[in-house]
Amino acid sequence: MPTSKEEREAINAYVSSLEGQDRVQGEATVTPVTPTPQVPVQEPVQAPPKKKQPTTAELARQQRLAGRTEAEANDGLKYHDNLGYLTIPVESLPTMGLFYPEGTRILIRAARGEEIKHWSTMNDQDTAQLSQVDDILNYIIEKCVTVKYPGTIPGNWKDLKDIDRFYLLLAVREFTFLDGDNELMVPISEGKDIPVTKEMIDFITIPDEIMQHYSKEERCFVFTLKTGRTIRMHIPSLGATAWLKNYAQAKSQAREGFDTDFILYAPMLIADFRGLSQRAYEEMVAESQLWTVKEWSLIGHVRDTLAAAAEPKLKYEDENGQEVTIPLTFRGGIKALFTIQDPLSILC
Repeated sequence: MPTSKEEREAINAYVSSLEGQDRVQGEATVTPVTPTPQVPVQEPVQAPPKKKQPTTAELARQQRLAGRTEAEANDGLKYHDNLGYLTIPVESLPTMGLFYPEGTRILIRAARGEEIKHWSTMNDQDTAQLSQVDDILNYIIEKCVTVKYPGTIPGNWKDLKDIDRFYLLLAVREFTFLDGDNELMVPISEGKDIPVTKEMIDFITIPDEIMQHYSKEERCFVFTLKTGRTIRMHIPSLGATAWLKNYAQAKSQAREGFDTDFILYAPMLIADFRGLSQRAYEEMVAESQLWTVKEWSLIGHVRDTLAAAAEPKLKYEDENGQEVTIPLTFRGGIKALFTIQDPLSILC
């Protein structure tokens, strides 16, 4: 319906007044939105992915091309072929260096005649001589592996973790037989063997449920119970394990009793072998008498879980290109590491 000019102007004025009110109301009611602060989520610690590591021979070639080894640069040692010392990257160890002080360096040398002679006395087929076998394994580590800590902290082969020992023995072996003239054979089926290197072996994969309790600052696992008690558990060191073995042997020979249960868990509860003495150890045993079912359940679970995870397995590809995982066994037993498996082949 047509309207007069005055009506149209009145309508327009009314509409304009409403729009103005909307703008004022809008400005008065809008509250600036303050972003909600984001609380960082604590991600569980996981072991870093394992990278493909160079073989011992490749490391030796790299250092030869560089003209000198790290040992030569720092210690004045000479290097030619497999003489001298070779640096093993700490992150290539089964423990990936997580349980050593940051900046730790590992160096190896080839086994020599004196070490091979002692190794040859091993009888790894006699279960009654397993203690002697363990001593011989440590003898090679003591003679052929050097541990260096940053600064003035003295390193010691006894600081090496049990899990890393076999890997380092294989590294020493490969450096001893650098030309590959004594392949280490592993049976994979009836009548079929394949040569193996340390890179083909899966030494340990720590489950995430345990790894999330790893402390980078303390270089161990830290578990805090709801009761408030804190338990620190370590990957056993060669020094702690050797001390406990000698302690048990001495007690048995003297016909003295000792806690045969606690000694099974003790390697994971000892932070440093340097502080071990009979008095200090037996104080640990006495303190453990106060632990409840909660503490022992946790300790037992962690020990069993890591023991199962530390069973070495061999990974290889079959004829169809499929990855196969089998338990690790050597043709000729562990003695074959530093002896020629077919000694008659060296004859004229």
